[in-house]
Amino acid sequence: MPKKALHHNIIIPFLIFNNNNSSFCGFPQCNLGYFFIHLHSSAQGTFKRILMQYNTDINIIGSIPDYHLIYRSLPLLINNPAELENILVTNNEFDFRTEKSRKRFLSLLNSAFVSKSEAIDELASSLMLSFKNDENAQALLLFWLFSINNKLFFELNRDIFLKYYLQGRAELPKEAVVAYIKDLISTNEDLKGKWSEITIETIASKYLTVLKKLKLVEGTKKKKFTLVRVSDELLAVFVHIISLLDNKKANFLEDDFLSFTFISKENILARLKQIGKKEWIKLNFNGVSLQVEPVFNNNNIIDGIFRRA
Repeated sequence: MPKKALHHNIIIPFLIFNNNNSSFCGFPQCNLGYFFIHLHSSAQGTFKRILMQYNTDINIIGSIPDYHLIYRSLPLLINNPAELENILVTNNEFDFRTEKSRKRFLSLLNSAFVSKSEAIDELASSLMLSFKNDENAQALLLFWLFSINNKLFFELNRDIFLKYYLQGRAELPKEAVVAYIKDLISTNEDLKGKWSEITIETIASKYLTVLKKLKLVEGTKKKKFTLVRVSDELLAVFVHIISLLDNKKANFLEDDFLSFTFISKENILARLKQIGKKEWIKLNFNGVSLQVEPVFNNNNIIDGIFRRA
């Protein structure tokens, strides 16, 4: 099993946005900062993050101009980090302006998209490669991965974006995102006094930018929801990903990730039964509790679902 590009007790550079016009990191309006993270090594030589705290990775992801860089880099980061470093840092194939900015992009990938589950990382790599001709599928997969790995992005999606989407609203106002973050700060001791008004405004703005680049909203000043159609194949993939989480609910109808299917609670059972008939998942519903299990493993899910479809 190839080792991931993370090491025990390391300092990872990350970027903090400000309100001037500096471009120190290779992306506009950001400066370099550091955080310390303790990592746990498994017997196979892979590493797992054991804590997930609020951070401002949303700001950095929102400043990446071309998400094809992420789609190409993520499989290499997981399977062949040395090759990625050669492409990104040594040869600068992505045309970053400085070596520091290239290394920071590499650190960002680790922070935002490498999970504490080795199985999820391996599956994400395989799927991203398999979806190389389907940008919408790549974008949805990245949305799920970032939600799994970033606490703030997950909560904003669950409590604002997906709530509004499933209510049938037309727009996602920035003011709603700002209000949510302020309320979060007021009720969380770890965040009180740590984010300025400018930081909050930047997070809200960059959050909407991330959603736009993932093709989930559209528009310039006003962000309107796009219609997200999750195919049977992608829904089966999502069930498989969620099954790999250690904090999943036994009753899928009560799981926080239910809304991440972009399907209402009233319609999800019918959709799952539909893919259950294709023998892509197993499900058991007793009238109250819905148990859902994958049929395939990481080694055969792509052949089992996409080449059988």
